[in-house]
Amino acid sequence: MESKSVDRVTLLNITIFVEAFLLLAATIWAQVAEISLRPLFYQNWKIVAIGAAAGVLVALLSLLLMWLGKHLSFLAELRQISLDQIAPIFADLSFVDVVFISAVSGFCEEVFFRGAVQAQIGLLPAACVFGLFHCPSLKHASYGLWALVAGAFLGLLVQITGSLWAPIIAHSLSNAISLLYLSHRAKS
Repeated sequence: MESKSVDRVTLLNITIFVEAFLLLAATIWAQVAEISLRPLFYQNWKIVAIGAAAGVLVALLSLLLMWLGKHLSFLAELRQISLDQIAPIFADLSFVDVVFISAVSGFCEEVFFRGAVQAQIGLLPAACVFGLFHCPSLKHASYGLWALVAGAFLGLLVQITGSLWAPIIAHSLSNAISLLYLSHRAKS
């Protein structure tokens, strides 16, 4: 995560490649481990509502943590990473680009981490792997820790609803809200 901005096409291509790889890995993992993902795609209005509410909650908590980073030293690093390193990456994206990245990452990451990994190794280990996936170096440990906590929450949504749609919607919506905020902030 450099503080430089990545051009739009490169960022979209990287997103497509990484998320497609995760979806393929989830498919292979589920096949080899004999995990049936199909029952996890059950959906109804209640699951959609839970996912939407959870997504708004996670996004608001993310924004609150960034704001608290101005006032609490142990959150300052998370704020700095979000505003100085992540925000510039998304500065040149359009609204449609952010929605696309949010939807693709929410779907593919949830199918992999909650559908295959969590089904195989459990909620907390899967949340740890999710946190590591979002932690490119030790400098970003606070961001990885936040991703671990969010991953555990998303894993609980699968256990509560019995469906991947709740965490998919929550992850996608949380990403969209947070990235739109960071993108706007980087442009200002």
